[in-house]
Amino acid sequence: MSRLNIFFGHFLELRTTAIKSFVIYLIFFIAMIPFANEIYSFFSQPLLDQLIGLNGLVISTKLTATFLVPFKITAYCALIASLPFIFYQFWNFISPGLYKKERQFVILIMIFAFLLFLSGTLFVYFLIFPIIFNFFISVTPEDVELMIDISSYLEMIIALFIAFGLAFEVPLVLITAVKFNWIKIKTLENNRKYIIVAAFIFGAIFTPPDILSQILLALPILFLYEIGLFISKNKLIKRY
Repeated sequence: MSRLNIFFGHFLELRTTAIKSFVIYLIFFIAMIPFANEIYSFFSQPLLDQLIGLNGLVISTKLTATFLVPFKITAYCALIASLPFIFYQFWNFISPGLYKKERQFVILIMIFAFLLFLSGTLFVYFLIFPIIFNFFISVTPEDVELMIDISSYLEMIIALFIAFGLAFEVPLVLITAVKFNWIKIKTLENNRKYIIVAAFIFGAIFTPPDILSQILLALPILFLYEIGLFISKNKLIKRY
């Protein structure tokens, strides 16, 4: 069999895997649509809890927003819920080409990638949201009636979920890079100052334009960087 035929064979398998993954996501999304309003209520609760003291309101300045916002947040939740099944599809695609130890390592990476991303989302919901909302609401002047548009709120929380979800993957990125000798531990240790700058730049890009949000994202990145560095030094990781 020619290399070209092998390439097209793998390409067709990859396409089939992608189609299956999309169908899985679609099934989760359709199943969750009837609960879209309840899902939105869950994600808006941290803000509503902080607004009670000011008698603030969540409003919609667009007629379609009351439909689209719950729809979009449900789409995000469906993606998170379907990720383990999507990972499984891609695992079936790549596993035949891996050695036993490589398969063990990839399985661990997939499991922890999902758990860490989910942990980042929960970290935002239960810790970051209350801090951010309480801060900005507390500095609202007394003569200002606070009304928050749900579309703007959606954009902010999705950005924070994705930013912290990706930030929580830092240890896995470091462990994988060291495992496959893409980078040396000594290099990581000697470039901490650049990582600090990069963490704050990442925070500035993926959080609302305020210093508090940037700091609340940058600090976990630096902490997770050190965790990833510590684990990378552990000889147990070499077993996989």
